Parts: sequence; C-alpha cells; structure tokens
Amino acid sequence: MFLASVIVFVNVVMIQLLQMPTAEGLIINSKFPATNILYTPQRGIGTGTVVSKCPKCDCRIFTRKKRVVGGIEAKQNEFPWMVGLRTQCQFFCGATIITKQHLLTAAHCVESLTAKEIEASLGEHNQELTYDINKKTVGIKEIIRHPRFNLSSSFDNDIAILKLDRTLSFNIPQIQPACLPNSENRNYAGYFGTVIGWGFTDEKESVSPNVMQKVQVPIIPTEYCRIYSGYPITDNVMCAGYYFRGQNACRGDSGGPLQINLDGYGTMEVVGIVSWSYGCARPYYPGVYTRIDRYRRWIHDNIGEECLCEI
Repeated sequence: MFLASVIVFVNVVMIQLLQMPTAEGLIINSKFPATNILYTPQRGIGTGTVVSKCPKCDCRIFTRKKRVVGGIEAKQNEFPWMVGLRTQCQFFCGATIITKQHLLTAAHCVESLTAKEIEASLGEHNQELTYDINKKTVGIKEIIRHPRFNLSSSFDNDIAILKLDRTLSFNIPQIQPACLPNSENRNYAGYFGTVIGWGFTDEKESVSPNVMQKVQVPIIPTEYCRIYSGYPITDNVMCAGYYFRGQNACRGDSGGPLQINLDGYGTMEVVGIVSWSYGCARPYYPGVYTRIDRYRRWIHDNIGEECLCEI
C-alpha cells in the first residue's frame, strides 16, 4: 500500500541501516484474556480519573499473521476500528473509530471536501461484496481539521476529526473503537507497527485490492527521517518502513491507522495516522505517520464528553 504524497528523500548512510530492528512481531491469537481498559472522557485527561459511565473496551487483535505494498490479506474482524472513506462511491482514504460519534483521519484526506461529500464505511472487509450484514454506511456531520495544517507548505499537523451524523452502537465485534495513547512522547522506535487499508499494492498499479490488506513495518528513530527534503520532519511525526524491502502504505491508505502490539498479549494501540512518503514503499524511503500522542489534548477538546479508549 502507498502513502499519499510524493516527497524527495536523500540517501541513507550505511551506519543507520545497521541499527535497524530485524525481529518480527509476536504471533497472537484469541486465547489471551480481554484487556481491562476503561474509556475516559475529556475531563479525566491528565488526572488518571476513570468514570464509571464509560464501558470497558477490548483492543485485542484476534488473529495475526505476518504479511499494503508487500502485505497480505487481513482476517475478517481483525481491525474493527478501521473505516473506509468514500466520496461519490469512490474509496479515497482510511480512518479510525475513536468514539461513538468520531473518526480520526489525516487532514490532507479531507482538505478540499465538505462533510456532505463524504461517507464512512464501517465494519467492511471485502469491498467487492454488494451486501454485508455487518457493514454500516454513515454520513459525516462535521469535519474538524487541525487549525495549523497547511497542505501547501507542510504536512505537519496532518490530523482531522470527522463527526458522524449518527451515534454508533458497539454491539457487534465488527465495529469497535480503537485504543489510543494515554501519554505523550513515548519512544516507539524498535517496535513493529501494523498498517492496514485498501490502498494500492504496487506503485505502478492503478487498481486497489477489494480485501483489506495489512503489513508490519519497523518504526525507526525520528532523526533518521530528518534526511528527507521538501517537508520538515518534526516531533509531531514518526517514520516506519524497511530500508531494503518495499513494504509500507500506499495511495489510498492515507488517513488509516498505524497500530502497535505493546504488551505482547495482543492489545493494540493506534499510535499513528498514515500521512506521506516519497513514492510507494520504495526501499530506503520509510513512510511518515502523524503521532497521535502529540494531539491528545486537541482530540479531547474536540470530542466533548464522548468516551475515548486510552491505554
């Protein structure tokens, strides 16, 4: 799968390549117990307060295999927080369910669109199916772009919240909220993240897959990414990808989640949003992802009293 934008990347020195992580992520299945994570509303941020009105949330990944360029098909219900965004029946970006009324996506995905032009497809796995009992199509009531995002000058602050035109009910396993970071500035370098979506699987292809794809990519130190030119690499982003292998996100994957298995027991935390890269999963050119933990306060300020799942 490919990231959305084309940016120039200069050569990476060999000493950096030697420091890259090489181990794959753990194999996880449903034998592990559910996590005991609670939603916390806006007023609880920074205090550790847990409010009883909000239900427990389960952020496990239920099945997992290795393999959006260089990826494999995801299992059905594997990522129930994943959303496909469409305009005029055309899929164009991904998003993540974060509350019963809100999605998280990349600001550049909705830069030139109005809320009425966008539909969100939830619980979808195979886009070729004309009927899926678990799939829900929901309209968008409001687009909340980050006020400091400017597509013409920088991809910094590439984050947006979409408010749905109806309230969701998390009563089926195919549609569930993601768990987000509950603290800032964690060092994710060395972890393997999983990227998902329906974006293109090759830079030269013009047809995207019908079935959701996934791929694991190593998160690399931010300083390695600062060799990019054209756009600045700020502390608001993280980079992930292989130097020698073409595996990463691609066109159509923008706005979708980057998630990490943090505890070794299948608990998935969505830590990033697919933002940009040079070309599509080219060797030596890692992808750039908006760091969600840098926008915790902004997210809380824009979801009102809605319950948010944080770990």
